[in-house]
Amino acid sequence: MKKLLLSASIMALMSTPALADNNEVYMDQVGGYNQFYSDQSGDGNTIGSTHNAATQDGVGNYADLDQYGTRNSIDRFLQDGNRNQADIDQVGYANKSDTYQNGNKNESNVEQYVAGNRSSTKQIGDENMIDASQVGLVNSLRAKQLGEENTLTSSQSGAFNSIRSHQHGDNNLAHLSQQGASNHAHVVQH
Repeated sequence: MKKLLLSASIMALMSTPALADNNEVYMDQVGGYNQFYSDQSGDGNTIGSTHNAATQDGVGNYADLDQYGTRNSIDRFLQDGNRNQADIDQVGYANKSDTYQNGNKNESNVEQYVAGNRSSTKQIGDENMIDASQVGLVNSLRAKQLGEENTLTSSQSGAFNSIRSHQHGDNNLAHLSQQGASNHAHVVQH
């Protein structure tokens, strides 16, 4: 009876479809009290690479990088400083997100849904925040914040929308929303 139960259990496990295949994570952490969480489900999703690992350098940094689907990538990810936070969710096909944060208490939140969306966020300074959502096909976000307490919130829904935001200095605020197709916004604040 035990052999039959064991055989049935093995057969059940072997017949269960795999939830992930060929997913990769390369993460380096330097300093103390850094936290990294990642869920990957699908095929060919990547975080970092053998030559360019995702990196947290400092104290108390937090990263939650989740990928569901196929060929999503977070190629460049760096948090350098203390108590920076990043939360990236990619759901769908071939979404790409890069994040660079240097300073203290910066926060970057990016959500990408469907396919071919691109985001690149860069924050240098302290207490800056980017909150971005991309839903649809081939939407693009490039955001750069230099200084302190700058905030960007962006929402893109549709296809082929583009946002470029550059905020330099302190206490700048930009709230951008795009719906439909082929909308373009370029914002510079000093």
